[in-house]
Amino acid sequence: MLARREIRPGAEITPFRTWGPMSLVEEMDRLFSEAFGDLTRPSRISTAVAPADLYETDEALVLEMWVPGLGADEIDISLEGNKLTIRGEVKPVADDKVRRYYLQEMPHGSFVRSFTLPVEIDAEKVKAEFKNGILRLVLPKVEAARAKRIPVEVVQ
Repeated sequence: MLARREIRPGAEITPFRTWGPMSLVEEMDRLFSEAFGDLTRPSRISTAVAPADLYETDEALVLEMWVPGLGADEIDISLEGNKLTIRGEVKPVADDKVRRYYLQEMPHGSFVRSFTLPVEIDAEKVKAEFKNGILRLVLPKVEAARAKRIPVEVVQ
C-alpha cells in the first residue's frame, strides 16, 4: 500500500526534482541539447558515423560500411586479435564562397568504428574493396572456425 501524504492548506507545493537542483524538464532539455544541438539553428552534425553491416558466411565474416565522400586512401583499417577498427574523416565541403545554411545534415568529422569479431580471422587473407562509397571487407575464418559438414551414416 502506498503511503499517503497530506497537504495542508496554504502549503507550498514544490515541483518534482531529480537529483540536485535540476528539474526533470531541465535535465531532458540538457540531454536533447547534447544529442541534437540547438534545434532552432541549422542542423550541424559534428561527428560522422559510418553505418555498417557485419554478417557471416561458412568461410568468412563480411563487413560492409557506408562511407560516402571518402576515398580508399582516406580510410584506415586495423585488425588486432579479434578487434577490427576502421577510422576515417569526412571533411566538410570547402570552397571560396560564403555559405549560409538553412539545413546541414550531411555528416562530417572524424569517426572510429570498432567491432569485436565473434570468430578467429586469418589476418593474412583479409581483403578490402571500395566501390561507390561502400567499403567491403572479407575476413576469412581460420580453418578451425569454419563450419564443417558431418555426413550421416546409415546403419543397418
